[in-house]
Amino acid sequence: MDKMILSPKQGLKLRKIGSQYMIVDVSGENVNMSDVYSLNRTAALLWQQVEKGGATPDMLSDYLCENFDIDKEVAANDIERQIAEWKEFGLLQ
Repeated sequence: MDKMILSPKQGLKLRKIGSQYMIVDVSGENVNMSDVYSLNRTAALLWQQVEKGGATPDMLSDYLCENFDIDKEVAANDIERQIAEWKEFGLLQ
C-alpha cells in the first residue's frame, strides 16, 4: 500500500448516537444532518485513527491486525475498500 496520509474533509466529525456511529458535517453553527454517513464499529475505530492525523493505509491495516484477529493481506484489502468508499462519499481531503 502507498504512504498517502489520510485526512478527513474539513468540518466532519464522528458522532455516536445510541449504538450508531455517524460522520456529520459540523462546519458552521449547526450540525448538518442532511448528509450523514453511518459507520459500523470497526469503520468508526478506523475513522478515529484518521481524525487523529498522520494515518496512512499501512497504519490502518496494522491497526486492524493489532486489534482484531485478521491477516495482513485481508486487512490491507479491507482498508483499500474502506478508503475508496470514504473517497466516493467525499469524506477525505
